[in-house]
Amino acid sequence: MRLEGRVAYTGDGMSLSTRGMITPMKVLNVHTDNIANFGVPGYQRKEAVPTSFIQYLGPNGVDQTVDTKVGRLRLSGNPLDMALNCQGYFQKTDTSGQIELTRDGRMKLDENGYLLSLDDKRVLSASGQPIQFSVIPTDPEKQVKVTADGTITVYDVKQGKMLPMGKLAVVSQDGSVTADIDVKQRYVEDSNVFLAQEFVSILPLRRQFEANRQLFILQSDSMSRMIQELGRTQ
Repeated sequence: MRLEGRVAYTGDGMSLSTRGMITPMKVLNVHTDNIANFGVPGYQRKEAVPTSFIQYLGPNGVDQTVDTKVGRLRLSGNPLDMALNCQGYFQKTDTSGQIELTRDGRMKLDENGYLLSLDDKRVLSASGQPIQFSVIPTDPEKQVKVTADGTITVYDVKQGKMLPMGKLAVVSQDGSVTADIDVKQRYVEDSNVFLAQEFVSILPLRRQFEANRQLFILQSDSMSRMIQELGRTQ
C-alpha cells in the first residue's frame, strides 16, 4: 500500500522489532540470574542457546542449558562440608519424600544423628536411604572422615575404631548413579559463574535491544503519520 509516493509500514516490521526486543531480554535474564547467584555455593551457571530459527520464533527460539563444569573449590575447614570435584549431584529429601538434587555440600547433623543439608533436608546415601549416624561425634573435626568415594566414617571413642555411617549418593541429572566420584571433605564449591564473562555478554544484548527499540519507535511514528494522513483524505 502506498500513500503520496511513500511506502506505508505494515505491522510486520513492528512485530519483528518487538521480537527483536523480547529475545535479547530473555537472554539477558539468563545472564542476570547468573550474576545474582554468583555467591550461591554449588550454583551452576545457565547459558542461553539460540535455535536455528530464532529469527522466526523470536524468544521461543531460545533454549537454556546448564554449565556443568565444576566451580571453584574453597577450603572451609568444616568437617561436614563436602564438595564434588566431579560432575554430579548430592541427593536430599524432605518429609514428603520428594528428592532434590544439589551441589551445595554444606551439611550438619541433627540431634538424632541425621545428616542434613543447610535447609534441613535429609541427605541420602547411595542405597537411597537418609544417612543417620549411629555414633554422634562430640568432636567432628577429629572424628569424622569422608573419603573421595563419599564413604563417611566416624571414630567411636568407646570401641576405639572407625565405624561406617554410610556413603553419599552422587547421581547425574537424570538420577542415575555417577561412576567416577571425587568428594572433597572440608571444601565448599562456589558457583561456576565468572562475573566478567557475564557482564561482557550483556553488552551486545543491550545494543541489540536498543537498536530494535529505535526501529520500533521509527515505525510507530511512521504508522501514526500514515493514519493521520489517511484521516485527512476521508
